[in-house]
Amino acid sequence: MAWNSAGSFCNLLCQWLITVLVLRLSGGYDAAGVYSYAMSVYMIFAPVVDYRLYVYQISDLHGEHTLGEYLGLRLVTGGIGIALLTVYSLVTGAPSLLPPILCYALYKVTATLLDGVHALEQVNRRMDYIGVSYALQGLVTLVVFAGVFSATQNLTLALFCVFLGVCAVGVFYDLPHARYFTEFTVGIRWRRAWAMLVRCAPAVLAFVTISGATSIPRQYLMAAMGEAALGAYGTMAAPMAIVQTGAAYIYNPLLGYFTEAYERCDAKRFWHLMGLVAAGVVAIGVVCLVGVELLGEFLYTLVYGSRVAGYVYLLPPLVAGSLAIAFLSFMDSLSAAVRTFRTNLVGGAVALAVSLAAMVPMVAAFQLNGVTYTVILACLCGGGFNMVALRRSMARRFAQGDDPEGRD
Repeated sequence: MAWNSAGSFCNLLCQWLITVLVLRLSGGYDAAGVYSYAMSVYMIFAPVVDYRLYVYQISDLHGEHTLGEYLGLRLVTGGIGIALLTVYSLVTGAPSLLPPILCYALYKVTATLLDGVHALEQVNRRMDYIGVSYALQGLVTLVVFAGVFSATQNLTLALFCVFLGVCAVGVFYDLPHARYFTEFTVGIRWRRAWAMLVRCAPAVLAFVTISGATSIPRQYLMAAMGEAALGAYGTMAAPMAIVQTGAAYIYNPLLGYFTEAYERCDAKRFWHLMGLVAAGVVAIGVVCLVGVELLGEFLYTLVYGSRVAGYVYLLPPLVAGSLAIAFLSFMDSLSAAVRTFRTNLVGGAVALAVSLAAMVPMVAAFQLNGVTYTVILACLCGGGFNMVALRRSMARRFAQGDDPEGRD
């Protein structure tokens, strides 16, 4: 777990440094705005690409599918995600934005494909391999992006080269390590694959609604206030991913243990794990809040330059927003791990409905902070629903000792 956390943090740091380079190496906020927009658009369809396969795979305690089947499914869902993203981009944005969006999507889809190998390594308790892979991905993408973008000022070309860099990490590191555990051939048994895709569909739709609840307000900000406003907001918000990722470092490695406790009706262990996750996430939030209050302006101006000083007021709400997203993400992942998929769907729908209803008046009243306040409200509502529904479901199961196949 320590290896995984270190490598994941390295990857996260390198992704953040790319947002710094976009701003530092260009003359204004426009390139940063396009990059932030590409990330926001991809995030809407990231659930289709992921299809909750990572959570499903690490909680697959009985070997329902082989690694080759999981990788084949990821290729299918990745293709579907890119197709949907292309249509959405052409309908909602300028055609000139499509090339950088597609190149960014190719890079992220490839990284998601490699997560199929990482899930196998997590099941086999070798998360050190995962950490090394993440670190390599981060370093390669940072070096490639810095070199290409500084030389050409072409965001699309830089992102395409980043995609090629991640492909190289997969070919020369991840796939050879996967063969330490199993021989595999990428392929799909369509009947079994279709059954799993149908079963996971509610969780995927839930993930889509959750991503929309957190991403659509950013797109509305660009429509209402322009690319520069979104660029400034995205620049200040980018480091806040540390909060969400830090929370994921805590709960993702434990999802398999949650599933084991759930299947064994071990309520004491289940709630003990819940307490550990809650304490860890709260600790991360407190540290980050104190950090931005004491060092936020100094660090941001040091990294981005004095022009961001006027946006430091965004930081405390952004930390709170990241904690709210972490809360909703945890409840969503936990529900998926124990296969209560319909709970996910309703919780995600609640979050999206609140986000769509709140974003226009919030941005009108609070401008850039309106995006953050919208996300906080949406995530608390959606995550709160999931928590209540999951608690009731688990209470019934632990009291009755239900068969795990009847969870949903």
